[in-house]
Amino acid sequence: MRNLFILMLVIFVGCSTSYFDKEDEPQLVEIHLHYGHYDDVNTFEKSLVKDLIPGTVKISFWFTKREQEIILSKAERIGFFKFPDTVFAKPNVTISPDYGTQTLRIRVGDKDKTVVWFLPPDEVKFKYFVMLRELENLIIDIVESKPEYKVLPKRKGGYQ
Repeated sequence: MRNLFILMLVIFVGCSTSYFDKEDEPQLVEIHLHYGHYDDVNTFEKSLVKDLIPGTVKISFWFTKREQEIILSKAERIGFFKFPDTVFAKPNVTISPDYGTQTLRIRVGDKDKTVVWFLPPDEVKFKYFVMLRELENLIIDIVESKPEYKVLPKRKGGYQ
């Protein structure tokens, strides 16, 4: 049984490319996504903040070349770099909890775009909000699939 455990550990370590490697990959596609209250992915600074509710934890973080390519491909497909800078909330509508300003910035080469949005969005004035959320969710899915995220403590609560 012990030998099986050691074999599995060797295979896991040998196959992992991001969790155990100390060498980070160049961030040719830099991304800063602030979502929820305190969740924040920032490859400009190579960091990730996870909201533990209460408290936060911050770790070193970056995307692999392939992950950057996937995110950039989606951003280009939906026309992210042509989106308006601000997506305002629906007038006279509030949500609880109010997570405040949400942001996504992507910089690659000479393209540098930041979109700021408030919830719930005024989808009449910004009809592409569903595509913006798809891009946000893609980034979050990639983040949450990475081993370094999976070993972080679980959230302890929720916002009301």
